[in-house]
Amino acid sequence: MFFSEMTARDAFKLTKKKMTEYQTEFLERMNVIEVDAHWFRRVFHTFAASFLFYYLLPDEEWINLGKIVLPAIIVLCMVVVEYRRIRGDLDHQRFFGLRNYEKKRPASYLYFGVGVLLLFLLFPQQIAIPCILCASFTDPIIGESRYYLGKKRAYAIGFLISAFFFLVTWYRADWWVLILVSLLGATGAVMGEAKKLKLVDDDFMIQMLPAVLLLFMWQGLLALGINMLPPPLLYPL
Repeated sequence: MFFSEMTARDAFKLTKKKMTEYQTEFLERMNVIEVDAHWFRRVFHTFAASFLFYYLLPDEEWINLGKIVLPAIIVLCMVVVEYRRIRGDLDHQRFFGLRNYEKKRPASYLYFGVGVLLLFLLFPQQIAIPCILCASFTDPIIGESRYYLGKKRAYAIGFLISAFFFLVTWYRADWWVLILVSLLGATGAVMGEAKKLKLVDDDFMIQMLPAVLLLFMWQGLLALGINMLPPPLLYPL
């Protein structure tokens, strides 16, 4: 009787030990996956800067048509995929890098794609280029800085980086336009990233908010007979 009790007790301890080891191993694996997903999202952001190749495509009639049709088809396919995923037709676990809150709403990559599409089709490249660069670099830099430096310093860094992108794109504009555009664009980018909305992702807002602000400024000055746009930064090959 005593021997059987000891055996049962030892078996229980052994089982508990194995369960603890399994739980520890499982958590370690989950942490590794989460870290990988985190850096995957960061790399995706920076990779988006390569979309600016769009402005280097040759200026020919059939290519110009493709510049409209192809991006629209790509975003439409993304919409269909996200619609099916949210409905449950596609397993969300197959989509690496999704955050928990994206399981029941469109993923950030769709918002990113829609923002880029609107910038390509509706805005001049002088406005579109720095906005896309802000989404590609400012957003992940703010995200990483926030962990180590806090929100205030992270947003200050994000503002300076965004202002740099607008300065580079608009460097041939008049000096007063260059200053106003850099301040307004950087402010819009940081506000777009900082303000978290339930229905609209910051990957969309960080592009569209500065773009819309600059569009109003551009059109307002045009009404006064002033065209503030500098020459394009990129030309077709």
